[in-house]
Amino acid sequence: MGRPQRPAKQAPSSDLRKLSRIAEQLGTIHREGLTEQLVQKLANLVLRGVLSPGDSLPPERELAQMLSVSRSSIRQALKAMQVMGVLEVRQGSGNYLTRDAKEILSVPAQVLVPLRGLSQAELFEVRRALEAESAASAADRATATDLENIRQEVEGMRASIGDQFAYRTHDLAFHQAIAAAAGNRFFVWFLDLANKVLYQALLSRPSRASLPNSLKEHENILRAIEARDSAAARLEMLRHVSYQKYYMLDQKSPADVRFLAYESAPPNPAPELPESHTLKP
Repeated sequence: MGRPQRPAKQAPSSDLRKLSRIAEQLGTIHREGLTEQLVQKLANLVLRGVLSPGDSLPPERELAQMLSVSRSSIRQALKAMQVMGVLEVRQGSGNYLTRDAKEILSVPAQVLVPLRGLSQAELFEVRRALEAESAASAADRATATDLENIRQEVEGMRASIGDQFAYRTHDLAFHQAIAAAAGNRFFVWFLDLANKVLYQALLSRPSRASLPNSLKEHENILRAIEARDSAAARLEMLRHVSYQKYYMLDQKSPADVRFLAYESAPPNPAPELPESHTLKP
């Protein structure tokens, strides 16, 4: 006689109710534009409040069964949502909605559609170019209030040098303060969206630059802006927002390595800039 089969482990009733609500909301889909439809179905769960930031998604197998699609199709949709900054993958635990998931998904669909097909490296390249021009414009246009806002974020980074999460919060605010100082609302809007999309990857993959070195780079950017030197501000920002230092190309795939080409030679040294009174020890 064979061994008696153990009864299947039953999910808690609260989980079953949650899965039932998700299945009811998902409905059915057509085969054309499958990934887009799956992303939209899952996005609607967030926008309708069925799922909230921080919640975990059902496993791939269950989602595939709910939608009558293959697991590979579900996997593509989940990957697209990771690139969008909506999902965070926790090793051995599953897919979780990021804290900015609802805000990102609230952006009009026609704006987010291009992001779904892009790699993080491609988005990083666009972000890098706009960050550089934002810094150059800030050097030309920043008001006294703008400069003080940027200085405050540098001080916040210095004060939180031992706390990566707090440091990164001030880091993001520093870049947004520069975008605001540039006086171009597109810089503010796009960089806010791009940084939210890339934020989880930045926290989960360690930077190749130490926080003290990162702080020094931010100080150099601030000095260039304070000196009203747009060329130096652009150069310092390009040095800071660099593929070589950051997390984007860990796999070194042929599709991504091309982004390193124009960083193969270091840029010419930046001119010496006067020390800011706020940056003196």
